[in-house]
Amino acid sequence: MKQNIAIIGTGGTIAGKGASDTDLTGYTPGVITVEEIIESVPGVSEYGPFVHYQFANMESSDITMYQWIELAKLVQSVVDREDVGGVVITHGTDTLEETAYFLNLVVHTDKPIVVTGSMRPASAISADGPINLLQSIQVTRHPSSVGKGVLVVLNGTIESAREVTKMNTTNVSTFGSPNTGHMGFVQDGVPHFYSSPVRRHTLHSEFAVADTLPHVPILACYAGIEESVGAAVLNTHPDGLVIMGLGHGTVPKQIRVVTEKAGVPVVRASRTGTGIVSALSTDKGTDYIVSDSLSPQKARILLMVALQKERTKGDLERIFKEY
Repeated sequence: MKQNIAIIGTGGTIAGKGASDTDLTGYTPGVITVEEIIESVPGVSEYGPFVHYQFANMESSDITMYQWIELAKLVQSVVDREDVGGVVITHGTDTLEETAYFLNLVVHTDKPIVVTGSMRPASAISADGPINLLQSIQVTRHPSSVGKGVLVVLNGTIESAREVTKMNTTNVSTFGSPNTGHMGFVQDGVPHFYSSPVRRHTLHSEFAVADTLPHVPILACYAGIEESVGAAVLNTHPDGLVIMGLGHGTVPKQIRVVTEKAGVPVVRASRTGTGIVSALSTDKGTDYIVSDSLSPQKARILLMVALQKERTKGDLERIFKEY
């Protein structure tokens, strides 16, 4: 008997409606249900059967850590079922890459998990939601997608949850992986993979979802930043900190003063969008760890899940190399 594909709706633009079919930016996200979205997709029935869950119907910019935890629990419970072969999650694009990476770290399965969304609301002319959902289902149903971790599928491309990022405010081709390139493409209903993730994920991850997540803010650096800005962030009593540094993760001296001995793990990342942040001799004796090629927002997620238990600086350095 054919296994089900579970489709989980969380809202976003793919579930949005505007005042007219030309309203591409002023629409209301999270209006229609996941069941309605599925019904809008021509030819989808041949890839069934489906089970669907309406987890939420919200704008993804409003997502909370509590909702991440509950979503991960739901996804884990679904993939643990023998009658389910994979999962597709519809999601708003603003934080899609973060939700995907969180699930990539804490859900234990080799079954395909695909996160998708759209850049145009369901009511718009040339809405991209139906084709994105159809191609996500096609990728999830295909055996070549097994064991590749959480994937992101939009606009005919397949991305790894670790590498993908949103690169344009409104364009339908906004998602890409600037450091590594696309993992693959969907053509004629078939996924074509040209690479696979080499960092640990899903079934081989040491992390599991917990009931709470540590407090880890991001401190964004810029020319002329004042020491008081760094002090204000540390006054929130974080469990860890990510610094969105300049260039090669460079931390301005006025921020180094308050963060290099912060008493909590501090990850140096870069605001540039591409490249690797590697360790420097000046990191020795500080609380600094480096993000490798992770964006600041994904470095924050990895640090949060890593700090669910007590870790040494050496433990965290290993984790940032392996994940």
